[in-house]
Amino acid sequence: MKSNKVKMTLHTVLSGIIAILVATFFASGAIAENYTDDTFVAPIFFLIIVFWFVGVLFLVFRKFHTSVRIMWLSIPIGMVIAFLLAASR
Repeated sequence: MKSNKVKMTLHTVLSGIIAILVATFFASGAIAENYTDDTFVAPIFFLIIVFWFVGVLFLVFRKFHTSVRIMWLSIPIGMVIAFLLAASR
């Protein structure tokens, strides 16, 4: 039982770091040149963190048997939705 908690904690921390890095990368404009003085030119990409947090809630409350996979899949799902919302602006 203890190894499951350690695994869940490691997965949560690692996926959280990845979600934050990906969200800030895209929110700051990715590799495009930023001619404005704004740090985050596309803050809609912070929705990735929101979707990751929803995945973490599934993991915490164990709504599904594959909660770890749902938590990891919430990052690309958040990216797709953020890209669609950014393109429609």
